[in-house]
Amino acid sequence: MSFIGSLIHISKEGVEHMESLFFIRVAGLVIIILGLSACAIATQTYLPDGSQGYSISCDGAGVGINVCYEKAGELCGAGGYDLIDREGQIVPYGVATASGGQAFISYGSFNTKSIMIHCRNQNKSK
Repeated sequence: MSFIGSLIHISKEGVEHMESLFFIRVAGLVIIILGLSACAIATQTYLPDGSQGYSISCDGAGVGINVCYEKAGELCGAGGYDLIDREGQIVPYGVATASGGQAFISYGSFNTKSIMIHCRNQNKSK
């Protein structure tokens, strides 16, 4: 094999290696995004009686419903809160890609959890 031929051969192997690294980076990015989305997110809303309340989502497979309750405690403080509703479900997902004779497959499920609360120290005029 000539010198130029060996460079081309190395270059092809390098490209295949770079493609493999790309898939590993994408998988890592997905894990980071899911990890960041595992915090509690609160949205102010109005309850059926006209008072203000909060809808709190704490999604993520590694996150328990306790994260929602902790966020409720932060929002309402020492006055406490009333739990209006609690929901949760498991959402399956699957991703598959193929390139250059290599395949990357990821599957599993994503947990969604949410609560709706009313802070006891809030009145209807707020």
